[in-house]
Amino acid sequence: MRGPVRPPVWTRSLHAKLMVSLVVLITLVAGSTAFVLLEHARARRLVELDERANRIADLYGQSLAQPLWNVDRDAIARQLKALAPNPEVVRFTVTATNYGVIADVRNAPQPGPAETVVRVQPIEFTPAGDAPRERIGEVRVVFTKVYTERNFATARTAVLVTLAAVLAVLYGVTFLLIRQVVRRPIARLEEMVDRIAGGDLDARCTVESSDELGRLAARVNVMAERLWDSTASLRESERKYRGIVENSLEGIFVLDRHGTLCEANPAMAHLLGYDDVASLSAAIAANASDTVAPELPFSAQQTSELFDLLRADGKIAGLELEMTRADGRAVWCLLNARGSRYGAVGPEWLEGQLTDVTARKQAMETLTRHRDELEQEVRERMRTERELRESREQLRQLSAHQESIREEERKQIAMTIHDELGQLLTAIKMDVSLLKLLLSQGAAWGGKVGEMGELVERTIRIVRNVASHLRPAALNFGLVSALEWLVQDFSRHSAIACRFRLEGREPALGDDRATAVFRIVQEALTNVSRHANASHVDVLLCGGGSDDGGFYITVCDDGIGFDVTRAAAGGSYGLQGMRERARMIGAQLEITSEEEVGSTVRLSFGDSVEHAQSFVRSDQEG
Repeated sequence: MRGPVRPPVWTRSLHAKLMVSLVVLITLVAGSTAFVLLEHARARRLVELDERANRIADLYGQSLAQPLWNVDRDAIARQLKALAPNPEVVRFTVTATNYGVIADVRNAPQPGPAETVVRVQPIEFTPAGDAPRERIGEVRVVFTKVYTERNFATARTAVLVTLAAVLAVLYGVTFLLIRQVVRRPIARLEEMVDRIAGGDLDARCTVESSDELGRLAARVNVMAERLWDSTASLRESERKYRGIVENSLEGIFVLDRHGTLCEANPAMAHLLGYDDVASLSAAIAANASDTVAPELPFSAQQTSELFDLLRADGKIAGLELEMTRADGRAVWCLLNARGSRYGAVGPEWLEGQLTDVTARKQAMETLTRHRDELEQEVRERMRTERELRESREQLRQLSAHQESIREEERKQIAMTIHDELGQLLTAIKMDVSLLKLLLSQGAAWGGKVGEMGELVERTIRIVRNVASHLRPAALNFGLVSALEWLVQDFSRHSAIACRFRLEGREPALGDDRATAVFRIVQEALTNVSRHANASHVDVLLCGGGSDDGGFYITVCDDGIGFDVTRAAAGGSYGLQGMRERARMIGAQLEITSEEEVGSTVRLSFGDSVEHAQSFVRSDQEG
């Protein structure tokens, strides 16, 4: 690759430029003048040659008239040879009118037409008396320009040599004058200007004259004084600016388009986890040579995005950035920046300010999280309240239903006691009165006593039925006995075949839990008898294999089935009562049904019985 072309030596110095300009100017002026003068002298020499040729032709035209009239060839030749030694003469030719060429004298070889001067002069003879002049011939004179041109060239050489000598003398004198008058003062000015440019603002130029160089030196001194004042002000401004930047609590930096951190203040270094700016610069330099280490402090993608924002908007205001400290910890910063040094593709530098907003962002995130949690809790509470209201409504409806059932049962018990038990007791009372009467009359009383015994038996059965409906006596002997009695009673009063089966051990339940399980199974069988149109129903009790094992009980039928969701949404008090009883004893109630296949009610305890009982006690206490 070729280096930069250096200018010629003569263009590097003002002295050389002036001398070259002077030489060129004088050469042009002197050369032009000499050329004009020489050409004028040459033209004058040629004119003189023409005039001399004309005079010689006229002279021969007069002097050869008599010899030519007499045809005296010798006289003519002598006259022609008189001028033959002249080097400028090339040829003389005398021609007679009736005789042709009389004389022809040649002094040199005939040159070309452009190098000769030819003159033809007629020769006339004047007779004696009054006779008219008569042309008897002509003389032809040929001169050459070679000697004239040769003499002119010699003269021109002498003139040019003289001119060159004059130019040399003039150049030398001018060179010395310019060096003394111009070059040395300019050199001293250059020395002072170099000292001022080098930082020596106390240097001053010596004013030696009042000419242009003196005035220039004075202006340089004024410029130096103003520069000293400006430098002092600039240093003071720089000191203030540096103090502001160094003592700022926010990170201030300058970033170029390649992601290089050109400048940074101590706050910027501390923000990125370094002790000072030197440590930050050393880390960036080490990172530049290590291709494996992560980029610090801005990644290439972040740098590109930041300069794109600058090119689009002209500034960056309130941009949050996540940056990585030297210890690997993430820090959130708020960036405000502007571009500088604009080029063809936009700003070349980014001058920015970073503020650590990690604590504020964490507080905002904590506040947002708490707000979300609060909203979630509010939604959960609203849902719980809604479910509670729904549960209360269901409980109210269930309580009303239970109250109506109790009233119906009381009514049924009252009617049973009034209609059957009252009649039986009245009949017994009447029989007792008749028995007294018969005994007093001595009649036979054996048949009447038998009738009274039957009435008493019927009364006992009715009392037992009422008591069984209020609480089955089989529950006193365990859940299995109660379920067997319930299945037998269902079979006696319904045409649906019902079977009870026990797998595993009988679970040990308290009276309240056993009663709840019994009522759930009783309600399930009641629903089967009322709605299922089933032909067969199975009751399965599956006990746990160990002391702490759970158990479950299922009631399955082969009826027509029903829509469980619709039944629950329709306010089925039987299903609500079953679910409420299951909830109270800590059991899980699952009801499945499929049309034309049948339904299954499953009551299960996932934990041990003791845990379920404790759950129920805690629920009741709560």
